[in-house]
Amino acid sequence: MYWPPGADGTFRVRGKFADWRDDWPVMGVSWDDATDYARWLTARAGGGRWRFELPSEDEWEKAARGPDGRFFPWGDEFDPTFCRMQDSRAGEQPRLQPEAFGLFPLDESPYGLRDLGGGMREWTATFSGAQGEWRISKGGSWSGPPPACRGSARHGLKPSTVHAIYGLRFAARRTR
Repeated sequence: MYWPPGADGTFRVRGKFADWRDDWPVMGVSWDDATDYARWLTARAGGGRWRFELPSEDEWEKAARGPDGRFFPWGDEFDPTFCRMQDSRAGEQPRLQPEAFGLFPLDESPYGLRDLGGGMREWTATFSGAQGEWRISKGGSWSGPPPACRGSARHGLKPSTVHAIYGLRFAARRTR
């Protein structure tokens, strides 16, 4: 568990990323945790007018690839310096750890969404597998290889999986 509760009732990251910074994306959450948080956020901040939930795989991919179906949020040619992934910092020893949101301004989709090609792999609401036992995640991550940065790349895991490269992004839906 990355987020155990402290004695004061707050949650702090432990383990390898105990030096977690407030400007890093949320990380180390399972699909189960993400959907629970979405329900909590809807109850707390939705005001009866908004529902927060994980986007479907198709919604996430459309947001990343745009109306023209580009390979990456920024276009069809890959450049590792455009997004946060394992080879982002040319000539430097790789820093395989998260970084602040928005440090890679070229990792922006035609719709203005940032950090879809790299940064944090994000859970979607989409199920896969013969019995629906897998949950699909999308996007590249701070430690991922180039193929994971493509808008069409997908990854399937069990909903209870917790790993440092998995985070979340919500869709806000008007309820009335």
